[in-house]
Amino acid sequence: MQQHFNYARLLRYPFSNYKNYGQLTQVKLDKSLLENIENKQYHFIQYFRQNGHLVAQLDPLQLIESKQKEMPGVLDFGIKYNDDIKVSNILKKDVKSVEELEEYINKLYAQSVGVEFEQIEDPEEKQWLHENYEKFMNEEITQADRVSIHNLLVQMEAIDHYYHKKFTTFKRYAGEGGEGVIVALRAIYGQAVEMGITDVVQSMAHRGRFPIMSSLLDYPPSDIFRKIMGENDLPQEYTFGVDDVVHHLSTSNKKKFNNKDLTITVVHNPSHLEAANPVSQGKAKAKQDDYGNVDQVLNLQLHGDAAFAGQGIVYESMLLSGLDNYSNGGTVHIIQNNQIGYTTNIRDSRFSRYSSDLLLAYRYPILHVNGEDVETLHKVSKFAVEYRQKFKKDILIDVVTYRKYGHNEVDEPSFTQPNMYEKVRKVKSLPVKYNQQHFRQEDYEKIRQRVFAYLDSEYEKAKTMKQTLAKVTDEKSKGSKAFTQKWSKMKFSQFCGQDAKTGLNKDYLVNLAKQSVVIKPNFNLHPRLQKYFIDDRLDQIQKNSIDWATCETIAVGSLLEEGFNVRLSGEDVERGTFSQRHWAFVDQKTEEKWIPMQSFADAKMQGRLQVANSPLAEASVMGYEFGYSLENPSNLVMWEAQFGDFYNTGQHMSDTFITCAEEKWMRQSSLVLLLPHGYDGAGPEHSSCRMERWLQQGVQNQNFQFAIPSSPSSIFHILRRQMHRQFRKPLVIANAKSLLRSNKAKCTFEDLGEDKSFQRIITHQQGDRPNKVIFTYGKFVYDLLEQLEKKNASNYVIFTFEQLLPFPKHELELGLKQIDKDVKFYFVQEEPQNQGGFNYCQLQIDQVLTSLQFTNKTINYIGRPECPSVAVGASVLHKQELQNIVKQIVSIL
Repeated sequence: MQQHFNYARLLRYPFSNYKNYGQLTQVKLDKSLLENIENKQYHFIQYFRQNGHLVAQLDPLQLIESKQKEMPGVLDFGIKYNDDIKVSNILKKDVKSVEELEEYINKLYAQSVGVEFEQIEDPEEKQWLHENYEKFMNEEITQADRVSIHNLLVQMEAIDHYYHKKFTTFKRYAGEGGEGVIVALRAIYGQAVEMGITDVVQSMAHRGRFPIMSSLLDYPPSDIFRKIMGENDLPQEYTFGVDDVVHHLSTSNKKKFNNKDLTITVVHNPSHLEAANPVSQGKAKAKQDDYGNVDQVLNLQLHGDAAFAGQGIVYESMLLSGLDNYSNGGTVHIIQNNQIGYTTNIRDSRFSRYSSDLLLAYRYPILHVNGEDVETLHKVSKFAVEYRQKFKKDILIDVVTYRKYGHNEVDEPSFTQPNMYEKVRKVKSLPVKYNQQHFRQEDYEKIRQRVFAYLDSEYEKAKTMKQTLAKVTDEKSKGSKAFTQKWSKMKFSQFCGQDAKTGLNKDYLVNLAKQSVVIKPNFNLHPRLQKYFIDDRLDQIQKNSIDWATCETIAVGSLLEEGFNVRLSGEDVERGTFSQRHWAFVDQKTEEKWIPMQSFADAKMQGRLQVANSPLAEASVMGYEFGYSLENPSNLVMWEAQFGDFYNTGQHMSDTFITCAEEKWMRQSSLVLLLPHGYDGAGPEHSSCRMERWLQQGVQNQNFQFAIPSSPSSIFHILRRQMHRQFRKPLVIANAKSLLRSNKAKCTFEDLGEDKSFQRIITHQQGDRPNKVIFTYGKFVYDLLEQLEKKNASNYVIFTFEQLLPFPKHELELGLKQIDKDVKFYFVQEEPQNQGGFNYCQLQIDQVLTSLQFTNKTINYIGRPECPSVAVGASVLHKQELQNIVKQIVSIL
């Protein structure tokens, strides 16, 4: 008997986000408005399409009582069981009766799958979603599919059981309870190759990582065993390496699916698991750009439910997915939904119905699936790939599962979730249930015995294995590897020289500089840009006195012509925050963009140029650009902060990826961070890139570089040096804002000439026997020189550090060898004493002075006093501080 629909009861469903359909909020009143049978049947279907997810049986543990009985049936819509079927044209199955229609629609939308497509605004796209979802759901599962699913499930469980036996107290973050995810992955890979995809770039969380990587991605278990035993995953020849925990392993292997090759790359991740999302997006985009084909590369991301709902980086990364400069043609997302965050219940970690609700804001389709209905999960996963290929948009599968243990295997989850884990202890595992449904017990045991025998042999192999440089650079290796394929000509920086030939012919540079401001015919340029930018640059060229922006531009132009690719990204980078760059001009009538260097690069058929204004986000864009740089050593990737201070919202990207990727994971990066820096009275959030933090993370000659140039020639040489060595190393540049247009900060084309290169120290000396040695860096050298000239000072030498990391000890030693041993030393900076470069440089300089046996090693500080904030906010205080620094300088003359 059909139960009468009680709408009020449905509203009491926990965390309900119930969506009304037309006038159907009160079915008893509205059904009379449905004038014919076709409308009634159509609205019945639409109602389930919209609201079926509210009562779908998604939880394998069935912790919440089923609400399916509270959904309306055909009678509530005024449909009779003896009515003819009038909606065959919108169904993907030949339904013969109303009873069959009711059963069919209920199974599609209110049982083990719940779909959310109503947020899709394009009616044609929404229609495609329903039609093709139904098409895939109606496909029959073949015996070959069942055998594959069975093998995967039993293998995954067997691998987890083996780890549990061998490493009882090891935190492995088992996949037990969530084995269905491996079925989804296998289906995605198989459908991907059928649709022309050759590469998958994947980020994933810890849960089930070991069995997934071993059974599905061919990662050698012996390599994992070695790591668990405490061995180093980095080659013994690489003494700079510090390695990482076993849960952050990566792989990149080619494997056949459906007899077609697919290369699957899992990016490294820190324990801020969602931080790897934009990294994988950027790497996927770089692959697509190299191929010249978006369809060929798929980005796939695995998330945890609590992290997806709670981490801001998820929101930021999703924001990139629909932007032209960052879209990679759609990402397939999988939430491994354990229905818990460590020990935190859903009601304490979010107030939305689903952890996936963020996607509603971006109008992406969502499918919620009971993780134990693996055959349906298999179908849904194939459907997701087809949608991505069709619409080039993101799609998410929310796989509802559970954890057999706590967050890790040494936790006791019943401390905090006693009811859930009482149920967990009673349920049979998914592999066991699936085996009982479709196979014999001996089939189950044969797979397990085969897996155990293989793992035993791998375990024995692990006891004697040593990681070597030859092994990690072997293209055929299935485990951790580096410097293969596109990176085969690169080396560990430990084995390379730090210098490179960067100067170029003067006539060539002059031509590049002129090309940078060539405007195409009939382009309506803003008149002020013509006068103050283009004419000014041409005047600089004629006078042989060029500024910062010109040097940056011709450095990039020269690299493009040499075949390197250049990508500049960040907030307002096309124009430049300070209106200094103007790589893109905008037609004042049509708003068409004209990028002179891009047209120049295209004409030369050399490297590609991308200039990408970013959204107002730092963490995701930094991560994205880092990922882009990982793909190809021919990519010079630059991210510019609007102000250097703003990088701090993405600091976890620098802490866990940028400053340590080579030492942890053997991953080099050409990424350049351009961070505007300088104390110009703009206050706490517009003055400092927090260089002291960067320098604190630095290790001499190892992890990254930090430069704070005072001369435009330095920016030219250092950008070219970035691409002309046999290794790649992240570079942080603290750009002085006030030097961008300063007449003091100019250079000549001869400074960029063939016989020139990057100077780590620039020396200014007055007198043959200096009695004062002054150390400084950045723009403050010009203030210092101004005061010295005013006082007609003599007998001094200024060492201006253009690079602070690696610290230029050798160059400093050469400079100080000519100095008397009893001189006085001063260090001048504009930052407060507890910030800036003083504390770092003091230690480095002391080591040099000690090695040269100076009798007086005291370094007198001149600069702002310690400050709890980055800078003072009141302009009167800023001026007072500057005057005090000037007085200190004058006092030593």
